[in-house]
Amino acid sequence: MAAAVSWAADKTSVRPTSVRTLLRHEVGRILARIDLDEPIRRRAVQESVSNALACTWRRKADLLEWARPRPGEYAGQATAAELAERDQLLAAQAKACRNKAILLELHILDDFEGEL
Repeated sequence: MAAAVSWAADKTSVRPTSVRTLLRHEVGRILARIDLDEPIRRRAVQESVSNALACTWRRKADLLEWARPRPGEYAGQATAAELAERDQLLAAQAKACRNKAILLELHILDDFEGEL
């Protein structure tokens, strides 16, 4: 974790800087280089940064888990087989998102950056 240093009178004070603050600063620096009249480029950078964060993939996994059919919920005209298939699909997608979050946290995907 990075630290911000401030010099007060005769002593040095070091306080931790949160990852969110560092990320916000870095994204702001990148976005400052992009012409603000080009919203497509701006959104592409925002999306790229978002996809590189493990918290984004964990949030997607949570949303997929939330969307899974639950017993006793209104199912409309869906059959039990269709609900089971949908449940399996959403569970598999949520697991894939959680796996990607783990890979990002472990920096394993960094090794493949140059190969893409």
